[in-house]
Amino acid sequence: MRCGGQRPMDSGWIGETTESDFEENVIAASKTTPVLVDFWAAWCGPCRMLTPILERVVNGYQGKVRLVKVNTDENPSLAGRYRIQGIPAVKAFVDGHIVDEFVGVLPERQIREFVDNLVPSEADLLAQKGRPLEERQPLEAMGLYEEALRHEPQHAASLLGKLRLLLALERIEEARLFFNHLPAALQFHEETRRLQIRLDLALSQKSAPSLAELRARVSREPENLQHRFDLAIRLAAEGEYEEALETDLAIVRKDRRFKEDGARKAMLQIFEVIGPRSPLAEKYREKLAEILF
Repeated sequence: MRCGGQRPMDSGWIGETTESDFEENVIAASKTTPVLVDFWAAWCGPCRMLTPILERVVNGYQGKVRLVKVNTDENPSLAGRYRIQGIPAVKAFVDGHIVDEFVGVLPERQIREFVDNLVPSEADLLAQKGRPLEERQPLEAMGLYEEALRHEPQHAASLLGKLRLLLALERIEEARLFFNHLPAALQFHEETRRLQIRLDLALSQKSAPSLAELRARVSREPENLQHRFDLAIRLAAEGEYEEALETDLAIVRKDRRFKEDGARKAMLQIFEVIGPRSPLAEKYREKLAEILF
């Protein structure tokens, strides 16, 4: 990042940029670290008031956020691109996009709060490490989520991550108790709904026959739709979603009214769990539509 402009750089995370290197210094850089872009001009008195506050705040984060200054007189095309109508104007970039902004001089406390919302917390960082480990190293991922929750007991990503793992590890009673104590703010989260369906499926299978026994029943009595329905529920509870969808689809073909349209409703629940726009959901939604319409 080029030095210069209003005052010398205080650190490696404060500097200036121009149109020629804006892509590198802001867009690309924001994919790893949040970037504040301060649009200013030499003649602007409020800009001179804001600059030392911004620098002091950014320096306090020790590299967790960067400050990049753009002189609007020297870079009018950037000012036009980002619709700068008054200065100082500060825009926050994360992952290549503007996620927040303000115009004018704010008190240092408000600027610190503004930056706090951009910078990942310790719990955020732990949860980010845990997510890719869930499938192959679930116990290590669980440890990371639990450590994150010690930092922030209501950290949403860690709460949901721990619940996912409790279900994956078939610790169903723990999952039930954990789910019942989720914060109210999480109750309407899209993933909470998906996990609730998975939990309900798992709870419904606590005293059900094994998957092998249910397969054997279907093999012995292939025309018995109740056996097929029971098998589909068990498959869904164990995460065998495609086979569960295929089994439910076969029931719909035979008798849509069975269990009061239960097989179709079960398919809709699975779509919600796997993601309504997932390739598997799209595939079976089309197959279902062919039968129904």
